[in-house]
Amino acid sequence: MKTVIYLVRHGEVHNPEKVFYGRLPGFRLSELGKKQAETLGAFLKRRPIAAIYTSPLERAQETLTYVGKHFGHLTPMVDERIIEVGSPLEGRSWEELERQQWNFYRFSEHTRGGGEHLSDIWKRMRRFLLETAKKHRGQEVVAVSHGEPIMVTHTKFTGKRLHLPTVRSHWVENAQGICLT
Repeated sequence: MKTVIYLVRHGEVHNPEKVFYGRLPGFRLSELGKKQAETLGAFLKRRPIAAIYTSPLERAQETLTYVGKHFGHLTPMVDERIIEVGSPLEGRSWEELERQQWNFYRFSEHTRGGGEHLSDIWKRMRRFLLETAKKHRGQEVVAVSHGEPIMVTHTKFTGKRLHLPTVRSHWVENAQGICLT
């Protein structure tokens, strides 16, 4: 009996100011993001999902409402470990960050300000995955998370080292994800 975890990214976010929003509150799905989440839910409804998890951020929880309507018998569970990467750079414009040619994980303001390293993200994701696999042994589970945690997880599951070019090569689009067994 194998356990399957669908680790999926939230739908597209409404972000007209084009800021790096990270964990900031108030970032909900765009109209396209809602359609993406509906499509994701329609795809997953064919699976025998036994549990659904979400990051505590609004965009992930909103995505899960579209997925969860196909699994009305399940109670969504919020798990802090699958949250977006933490960074003191939140609220800055993408334009400003790009002008500085920032490297998120080497940008000194990020790390000095308590921002997470790739290994920090992997540690919390690994704990979530191990606990979830044990709790739902032989079942299928959906977890709505964010781009960085999913890319880090995918990188580790392919046996590669955690460094930025490799992690970025595992980019996942909105309302898509990876299937872990």
